[in-house]
Amino acid sequence: MQDFAQQIAAWQPYFTTLAAAGATLVGLLFVALSLQVGILRDEGKTNLQRLAQHTFGDFVQVLFIGVFYVVPVPAPTFFGMATLLIVVMALPELAKRFLLAWRDRNHALHRSHIMRRLGLSLIGRGLLALGGLGLLLQHADHEHISQDLMFVFSGSMSLLISGLRNAWFLLLQEQS
Repeated sequence: MQDFAQQIAAWQPYFTTLAAAGATLVGLLFVALSLQVGILRDEGKTNLQRLAQHTFGDFVQVLFIGVFYVVPVPAPTFFGMATLLIVVMALPELAKRFLLAWRDRNHALHRSHIMRRLGLSLIGRGLLALGGLGLLLQHADHEHISQDLMFVFSGSMSLLISGLRNAWFLLLQEQS
């Protein structure tokens, strides 16, 4: 347990920065979408709306991972459970958006774009789930703890990259 407390303490600057970045990006995306709400309500921009919702969800997950990982609890089970809950709670909404895009025959051109944009996010969520599961199983040695935290790191970075890429795409689409 002491080994875990030392390792999680070493990761605190990363998770603090991640929480701050997630909060900032959630706020910026919220403001940007609020200013362009007319475009996103347009029937022809259905998949842009779905992508905006998905991007917002990615940033919120990054925010929650960062916030939970700065909690001063030395128990890996807390972090594992929090990570798995964050991932699992978002799955129904992700599945709903995927199915809506899959069934949307009216916007076939944009349907393939949004489905490709969900890929990196799915990878990120999978990595988070692996890290959370590892922490939940309470690996006691240094190597397993490091591996589990690297999965969480990789998953959170994948979500951050996915969200930033999608936000940039949304910005370019809104300008055209």
